[in-house]
Amino acid sequence: MRNLHYFIKKFGTKTLSKFPFNEVDALILSQMAYLDFEGLVGGVSDNLPDVRLTTLITKANIKKMVHGTMSPHMNARLLRLILDSPRYSEMRVNYFRSRFDESIELQFSAVVFKLDDINFVAFRGTDLWLVSWKEDFNMTFMDATPSQQECLKYIENIANLIEGDFYVGGHSKGGNLACFAGLFSEPSLQSRMIKIFDFDGPGFKYDVFSLEKYQKIIEKIKKYITRDSMVGVIMHNVPKYEVVHCYGVFIMQHDPFRWRVTKDGRLDITESTTLNCKVFERATKVWLEKYPEAERIKIIELLYNLINTYKKSTILDFRNKSLKYLHAIHKRYKSLDKETTAYLKQTLKDYWSLYHTVRKDMKNELKAAKKHKK
Repeated sequence: MRNLHYFIKKFGTKTLSKFPFNEVDALILSQMAYLDFEGLVGGVSDNLPDVRLTTLITKANIKKMVHGTMSPHMNARLLRLILDSPRYSEMRVNYFRSRFDESIELQFSAVVFKLDDINFVAFRGTDLWLVSWKEDFNMTFMDATPSQQECLKYIENIANLIEGDFYVGGHSKGGNLACFAGLFSEPSLQSRMIKIFDFDGPGFKYDVFSLEKYQKIIEKIKKYITRDSMVGVIMHNVPKYEVVHCYGVFIMQHDPFRWRVTKDGRLDITESTTLNCKVFERATKVWLEKYPEAERIKIIELLYNLINTYKKSTILDFRNKSLKYLHAIHKRYKSLDKETTAYLKQTLKDYWSLYHTVRKDMKNELKAAKKHKK
């Protein structure tokens, strides 16, 4: 499988001077933002020297770093491959920051990687906790989530700690945070950002990308989504993006380890997203616009309270304890009053109906376009 592991095995022997830093390197560093560096490297205020990553890759540390990630074994293999890679042998790590506060629905983490003279500020995407996913949905009605506020503070602090220009990037919510940091930082900070990598991150509540004052920084954003994207097309996004071929279908494509790499070491780009993706994107936008902010809050809170059945629930619990969780959700659903149950049913019915209407319209549009070409 030509994925991130393939890239390191084939191109990890080449130094950055022989094979320049590109979007696959950026995706690897964005994926590594999911790792736990707590206690292994310095924090923002510690003023500690950088730590060479290869010195951290021991059996005990690997276990610690990959614990709590979506794919522990894939991340562990990534680290082991990096250990034997001349390309990353001198890579250093510093300024790790991680915050989790369930009371304000905050999950934030960021770290700085240094390769030769390249500084890469990596924001972590959504982790396993359900409250972390809840914060993502809060983006549909909040002007700035706690994580977005944290990312601005972090980037401002980091700018005083590293020299010269730097890259910013992240996967999933991390991609959104990278864009947020780029869009809303001070101009002096924006000018130091070489490029902003958004790997399948959700968009924004309103269309900031159409505002003229953001045009200069928008030119620096490189957004990548998958053919069947169900995350990177939500809400308002940067108008220009690349579509990546992936292994698997639908939400499985969100996993960076499923993103295909070409034989010459670049992300495998295709012309367009699938019909399913296009329908989901349009239907979701129309559906969200239909509901005012108060209604969005009500729907999200209702669904979250249904699925958050146990203390410190994670999304892996749905896979590992599926019957137990389904039973608990069903029990909570049955305890709802008639008015709430009717409201939930109608809300989901409206989306389902809208989805099929949009799908039918888009199929007709594609047929008309084909006829026009002939």
